[in-house]
Amino acid sequence: MFFKDTSSCRDWLKTIPLTNVAQAQTAILDAIRYMNRIEVSPIDRLSCLEMLRDKVAFLLTEQRFRYLAKSIPLNQTDSNAWKISTALTEEMEAGYRRCSSVAIVATDPLFPHAALIIQRCIRYIGLQMLMSSFLYRRFEPSLWLRLHAQWLDAENRGIQLQRVRDTVGVADGNSSVTQAYAAVVLGQAANVYELTPRQIEFVDAIMKRFGHKVTIERTGTPNPNGLHHILDLEAPAGSEFAGLFEESESLRHLNIEDLSRSLRRRIRKLGEGSDLASLELPTDISPNEAQAQLIRLNKFWCEGDSQRNIPIVPDEEAAEVCFGLGDTHFLLTGQMFEQPNKPQELTRQQMNDLVMFGKISNLSQRMKTMDVTISRETWGIIDEGKATLRLLRAANSAHGLMMGRILGVKIDKRGSYYLGAVRELVQELDGSIYVGVAMLPGKPDPISARPAEGKAKSENLYAPAFRMPSLDVLKIAESLIVPSGMAQIGKGIEILHPTVGVAKVVTVTEFLERGADYDRILFL
Repeated sequence: MFFKDTSSCRDWLKTIPLTNVAQAQTAILDAIRYMNRIEVSPIDRLSCLEMLRDKVAFLLTEQRFRYLAKSIPLNQTDSNAWKISTALTEEMEAGYRRCSSVAIVATDPLFPHAALIIQRCIRYIGLQMLMSSFLYRRFEPSLWLRLHAQWLDAENRGIQLQRVRDTVGVADGNSSVTQAYAAVVLGQAANVYELTPRQIEFVDAIMKRFGHKVTIERTGTPNPNGLHHILDLEAPAGSEFAGLFEESESLRHLNIEDLSRSLRRRIRKLGEGSDLASLELPTDISPNEAQAQLIRLNKFWCEGDSQRNIPIVPDEEAAEVCFGLGDTHFLLTGQMFEQPNKPQELTRQQMNDLVMFGKISNLSQRMKTMDVTISRETWGIIDEGKATLRLLRAANSAHGLMMGRILGVKIDKRGSYYLGAVRELVQELDGSIYVGVAMLPGKPDPISARPAEGKAKSENLYAPAFRMPSLDVLKIAESLIVPSGMAQIGKGIEILHPTVGVAKVVTVTEFLERGADYDRILFL
């Protein structure tokens, strides 16, 4: 039995244990669906939704953590959980929209709460967008129109700046329609399709803390780059930067001067060694990454990301793709990876070769590798930029993807494999997945690597790795690509080149990149 008023809602919530997230989420979703489809007094409806907000926020946060290390597309179980989470945000929005329908004129019971109701509607539309962002999925463009309609409603009533209590969507417990709206708009303007789930959380946290520094105006002044950050409230789209445009009744300008000033101050302070907590920044991220993300956000939000390369369509229509360091190592060497100092077990054919010819024939070597299963797939090439490729994942691909995963990519059929890392993921509404790949500079040289101390060394656990050449023209130093978790700053790594046969210990000095399954390091 569900609830029909404030008192029964309070009692019902006491029976819902939050320790089982999936069960609690389903129970609350069913209850909200029921309440949205029956007649309830307006005050009770709003009170029940407000009591549910903290619980819903907790459950959605727990479910978002579920996707931090997931590859896409999701398996059926995870996909079903995502659909329930999304449905929960949709039903919360629907509930507040029902409240909004009885908050129109001064005699309506919920009229004094109109600003709060509209703020909540905007927040749950934004959460629907955020849930899609975590899986790099496009959302229906109609969400933008619903969002813009809520803003216009508040603007027409003159309540867009009215402060309302918000224990979920902001850091200080007080928000407004403007603050909630700006948080959604700028959250999507950060191009979440290039971010890891943790970086998306960082962007969300920044807007919760600094969203009040953004105002939305009918006219605006250009930024130092001569660009206006504008919104078209009649378009099913978010904000964009424009130099030349025609003013219209539907255009609004984002004033981001205060936000830019705040971001730039924190970028400078981080460069000077200030700690994250003193700058009111999330502390579950390294200072270096926080600084890099703030620089990126300032470009996207305040300057206009005008330095992007214009992609071109290459002559090649397809690329051959393999997955991970191990498969790429095999395809470059033509041999199964084996521990260098481990005695090899000879096949019967190889032993016969040794008896008859005194050596192992090339044919026998090839036959030994025929049993190795290496997955190679052909993906379409959409376009390419400076050291980047945008690929269309094969519809029948057996491999999931995540941001920062290493790939082997071969464009020319007669060419070689090069290493690239996933830097952008977009799942379109039709299910197709576009993959932005940043190609790592230089031709990879396959080697073996292991920690120079500890258990891995004592057990002779070498792993496939690559040595990347220095490129003086690009001022790029020689580096190593090793499995993630192997390298530690100041610690040694033992590397072995197959043609040299003598191991060499190098010391890790710096991480250039930290991917999902690899680290790119500098060494001495």
